[in-house]
Amino acid sequence: MKHVVVVGGGIIGLSTAFYLQQSGCKVTVVDKDKFIDNCSYGNAGYVCPSHFMPLAAPGIIWQGFKWMFNSNSPFYVKPALNKALINWGLQFMKSATNKNVANAAIPLRDIALLSQHEFEQWAKIPGFDFGYEHKGMLEIFQTAGVANHAHHTVTKAKELGLDVSLLNYNELQQLEPNAKINALGALYFKCDAHVYPNKLMTVLQSYLINQDVQLRSGEELKSF
Repeated sequence: MKHVVVVGGGIIGLSTAFYLQQSGCKVTVVDKDKFIDNCSYGNAGYVCPSHFMPLAAPGIIWQGFKWMFNSNSPFYVKPALNKALINWGLQFMKSATNKNVANAAIPLRDIALLSQHEFEQWAKIPGFDFGYEHKGMLEIFQTAGVANHAHHTVTKAKELGLDVSLLNYNELQQLEPNAKINALGALYFKCDAHVYPNKLMTVLQSYLINQDVQLRSGEELKSF
């Protein structure tokens, strides 16, 4: 029996341990903290084939520059005269092409669909409740420019075989009849699902421990 050590106890590390154990390996997961305060507990929990466009896309550069200097933005980077950071920024700009976006669409879709399939299998394990729900996601827009972009997104999503529709204001309002909707419409990605990250991490740890996977906290990797 192979003994495999996994470094890091976030969702990637614990998921890796899950599949290694399933394949017959003896597994130890080491983490420098206590397995309870990493970012996997606070992420959005999206399981989203709808995200088939990479962040590095045409038109994002100017928006990205504005976001970088806003600490509340989804793409904040603390400004610094750092050679590695500057080189990364230049490579990001170089990658933001229509060709790269087109080439990335199918792999990103397939990774997300595989992830969704595996979450559905996990949800069938007795006692493995992590709040998995497949009820879609709304991407609401408020301007005509974004509405025009939404039409292109729907067309591309349908080409990829994804279940998505474009809702106008009235259709969107019907989904929440008791709330005033401040939007022109929305993309409705019925293909998307979500999980409750906190519950997922907790139940995954418990499952692994019951399967004799060792979780060793306070263990910082020093060398290989």
